Amino acid sequence: MGRYKSVLMAEKDAREFPHHVEFPIPPLGLGKRLDVIAAWLDTNIGPDWRSHSHFAKGEHTASYMFRTEDVADRFRSALGSQNELAQL
Repeated sequence: MGRYKSVLMAEKDAREFPHHVEFPIPPLGLGKRLDVIAAWLDTNIGPDWRSHSHFAKGEHTASYMFRTEDVADRFRSALGSQNELAQL
């Protein structure tokens, strides 16, 4: 997919999934943690989420998008709790 199409898809996803959870991406990337996050989301949320990344102010940021605030809060809570997602 070309850059322009990916920008359009990110904009479309942002409209359809208005509740976002963002966090900085470490300098060496997320690596295998992406698999952990995706597995947690698929197990606990299901397929109804999207993710994109962006670069602003010298920092790469991961953005996970959800349709409802409740689901976004569950993911945000999992990132901050004492489980494997908290290792990010």
